[in-house]
Amino acid sequence: MKILHVIPSYEPAWAFGGTVTATANLCRALASKGVDVTVYTTNADGKGGQLDVPLNAEVNVGGVKVYYFRSSLGRSGNFYSRTLSKKILATVRDFDVVHVSAVWQWMQVDVARFCCNFKVPYLISLHGSLNPWTLTQKTLKKKIYWNLFGKQTFRYASAIHYTCAEERRLTVPIIGKLRNVPGFVVPNGVNSQVNGLNIREKMGIGLDKFVLLYAGRIHRQKGLDFVIKAMSRQGLEKLVLLLVGYSDDLAYAGYLKRISAGIQNRIIWVNPVTAAGISDYYSSSNLFVLPSYGENFSMVAVEAMSFGLPVLITKNVGIWREVEQDKAGFIVEQNSEEISVLLGKVSQDRDLLRTISAHARACAETRYDINNVAALMAKAYEDIISGTQTKELQWE
Repeated sequence: MKILHVIPSYEPAWAFGGTVTATANLCRALASKGVDVTVYTTNADGKGGQLDVPLNAEVNVGGVKVYYFRSSLGRSGNFYSRTLSKKILATVRDFDVVHVSAVWQWMQVDVARFCCNFKVPYLISLHGSLNPWTLTQKTLKKKIYWNLFGKQTFRYASAIHYTCAEERRLTVPIIGKLRNVPGFVVPNGVNSQVNGLNIREKMGIGLDKFVLLYAGRIHRQKGLDFVIKAMSRQGLEKLVLLLVGYSDDLAYAGYLKRISAGIQNRIIWVNPVTAAGISDYYSSSNLFVLPSYGENFSMVAVEAMSFGLPVLITKNVGIWREVEQDKAGFIVEQNSEEISVLLGKVSQDRDLLRTISAHARACAETRYDINNVAALMAKAYEDIISGTQTKELQWE
């Protein structure tokens, strides 16, 4: 079975976030299972620059055949690549299925057009591209692009891939207006984790402190101000918040620093770390926090759970139902008072924390182990090729 993945950016462009991580994990795991996986992507690095990688040539990345092509257009550098487009046209007939994750990039238009011309089945992974919060950003541009080009790519897709039931619930009203395109659910997957080093002493954090962790983009979407305001309440002086990541929203970062006045010595800002380095922060923390306005899935929350770190999330995070069902964390409203009360309770009840920590690890291992996830995706490809619908994939 030969599969082509077309994605705007791929590893090591980790700055683009969870979609790159999830796709890289999946492709590596598929390749390890004997699936012939090829990736076409751009050389955009997610920081306004370009990756130092060979162009227009096969590169073995963890057993996956990856071709990087020079970016031609787009603010982030990955909207369009002329050479990538030519490569798709020249080779699309060599693959059994094309898997594209580029709702707002021109390469998905190319995939749809070329696959239709040569009768090659293709599926679309959304990765939150059509979630309500996402659609409130750059609304006019997205509305114009969607009506002119975007929705056409869905009309003849063989399938739509959702990463969780919540993503399907939120997206179907939009896609359902187009055509009865079948969809299936396969979550993103994470690798088995080895605990990192406890770096509290190195960071000057006492063992008596209760450490909250956030990792990722420092952006208003994440709702981190609710956590900082909650920490300002009396009786929570032992709480420390680690903010690990980069800020692409400088105004919001400045706002967080202003509202931290009085507790700034308990807010520790950490520059972005490598995928390997983040394990030390997971292993040194007590609770992962993400009171977000909108997350399709949240790879970082799943990674945190895989280290046995309970999560505090809102119902705006796609996996909230699974977390609630597995008692792997806490589901809260975006309300600093509610969050404050919860933090006070959890930080003082270590038995409760240990119990939920065990649930978090079990949730990650049961639902999101990358080997299980890759096996499900392989079944999805087989279903698309054969025209069948495996019940386990929740086809609708």
